[in-house]
Amino acid sequence: MSRFFRSCPKYLHAVCFGFCQTGKILPLTGKFLPVNSGLGIMDILLTNIWRFFDPILFGVVLGCVLAMAWVQSGRHSIVTAFAALANCGRNPFEESGENATYMCRRIDFALREQGLVGLENVRSQDPFVLRILGYLVNAKDSKDFEEWVRLEEHSVATKENMSARFWFSAAEIAPAIGLIGTITGLIQLFATGIDPLKMGPAMSFTLLTSLYGLFISHIVAFPIHVRLNTRAEILSAYRAKVVEHAIDIANHELSAVAPVHFVPANPAKRVA
Repeated sequence: MSRFFRSCPKYLHAVCFGFCQTGKILPLTGKFLPVNSGLGIMDILLTNIWRFFDPILFGVVLGCVLAMAWVQSGRHSIVTAFAALANCGRNPFEESGENATYMCRRIDFALREQGLVGLENVRSQDPFVLRILGYLVNAKDSKDFEEWVRLEEHSVATKENMSARFWFSAAEIAPAIGLIGTITGLIQLFATGIDPLKMGPAMSFTLLTSLYGLFISHIVAFPIHVRLNTRAEILSAYRAKVVEHAIDIANHELSAVAPVHFVPANPAKRVA
């Protein structure tokens, strides 16, 4: 028995090597290929790949997934989600190596050398940072600046998360859409009667919907969601530190203006 287990790896290796070299595999036609046929696994896949792609059915499943994700995420979510695809594959500060500590030091240097006006010369790859620095230069008081920058930070974070949430919704909905198509096809198949000649194409239709649903979910939508979510987390952490530093500068450089009550110098006398 021990000799058998020791020789198993050799037998498995010989069998797998023989299948790969001779082409003795079972293709979709249901027949074994001859030993000297010259066809391998890649040839079988390439010659039968058209069986797995139905452009009309794929378009219907994809359209249903995008429509349901759009309904869940909001009116402008689909435009924002597709616009975010241009930058989802890279780190937001990969080229410049910019980070929150570096930006805060640049802000302090410009403030020490030129005052608040010097903040207009600070450059950043993030347009959000440029907006808050421009508003800081022209802000009336620290309280007004803090309220504005908090609202702006929340608005930008919501927009970033909207894109990731759209693709996460698509990843969750796609398998359900595929399963609905499969169940619908099976109901239609059994309702019209089982014809052996028509059963193959009908079963192919029902199974392809589930295949397309899983493909859209796990191969397309969920990886995009992971990339966009990671990018949003990096930007949120970076912006939060810069915002806190800008608020501290506003508290030191700008004075909160108290409400002014105007009193007339010579109040009119009441007429008796």
